[in-house]
Amino acid sequence: MDLSSIKVLVGQLEHMSIIVLVLMLVEWGILIVTSYVEKNKEGVVSIISYLVQSIPYFLLSKVFIVASMFWLYENRFFTLGFQWYVWVAAYLLYDFTVFFIHLLGHKVRVLWCIHGVHHTAEEMNLTVVARGSIFDVFFTPFNFIWLPIVGFHPLMIFVIEPIARLYATLTHINEKVIGKQKQLDKLLITPSVHRVHHAKNHIYLDRNYGETFSIWDRIFKTFQKELDNEKIEYGIMHDKLNSESLWDVQFLLWKELWLDVKKAPRLIDKVKYVFMPPGWNHIDGGKKAREYRNEAWLNKLEK
Repeated sequence: MDLSSIKVLVGQLEHMSIIVLVLMLVEWGILIVTSYVEKNKEGVVSIISYLVQSIPYFLLSKVFIVASMFWLYENRFFTLGFQWYVWVAAYLLYDFTVFFIHLLGHKVRVLWCIHGVHHTAEEMNLTVVARGSIFDVFFTPFNFIWLPIVGFHPLMIFVIEPIARLYATLTHINEKVIGKQKQLDKLLITPSVHRVHHAKNHIYLDRNYGETFSIWDRIFKTFQKELDNEKIEYGIMHDKLNSESLWDVQFLLWKELWLDVKKAPRLIDKVKYVFMPPGWNHIDGGKKAREYRNEAWLNKLEK
C-alpha cells in the first residue's frame, strides 16, 4: 500500500464518526421500543456529551494534534515504511498504549475526573461510547499522538485509530444483543469482557483495560471474565451522582476533587489528592479499588 492509496482511505474514514453515531441511535431506539432501557435520558446526556466534547477536538485537532504528529514524524527515530508487518506493529503498539493510558485513567484521580465520565452510565448500550468528558481532548490523544516519533507515518495512525475506535464502539453493545463469547475472550476485548470493565460491583473494579486485545490485561494480571453468578451493575461507586444529569456527569467528580484539595491541611496532601488513585484520603490512606476487590473475593470464597 502506497501513500496515495492511504490518503484515499483516510478520507473515507473521516465519516466514521457519523457511522458510529447512527449505530448508537439505531440500537438505542430498538432498546427503548422493546422497553429494555429504563433510563431514557441517559442516552440523551451521552449524545449531548459527545457533541460538546467534539468542539475542542474540532478546534485543536488540526492546529495541535495533526500538526504535532507530522512534526514528530519529521523528527522520527526510524523510517518504517508501509509493509503489512509495519501495520500490524503499529496496531499492536497503539493498542498497548490505549491499555496503558486507560489504566492511568483509573489510577490517577485527576485523570479519573476525565475518564470517569465515560463510566457514569448505569445501563450499557452503544450510546455509552458517546459519554465522554469535555476535557477528553487533553487525555485521549496521548493514545496515538506520539507514535510518529517512532517512525509510523501519521496517515497510518489516521487509519488505525478510527478502525480501533469502531471496534471499541461495538464492545459497548447491549447484553441482550450479544452475550458471552468465551473463546474470543482469550484474545479479544469482547462485549462481555468490556461489560466487566464498566461494572461497579466490587469484585469487578478496575479490570479489563484493553481496547481490542485482551492479551495486555492477561500479561499484567488485570483480566477478569464475566462471572456466571455475579450480575453486572453498571456505573461508578457514587451515591450522589445522577447519571441523567449533564452537570453531574461532567463536573461532579471535579467538584469533589476540588473540595478534597481545599480541605487538605498540607501541600503534599493537596498534591496527593490530585495524583493518587480515587479513594485515597489524607487521614488514613482511604480505601481503593484493590481493597474493595479483595474483600469481595474473600466474601465470595467464604460463601
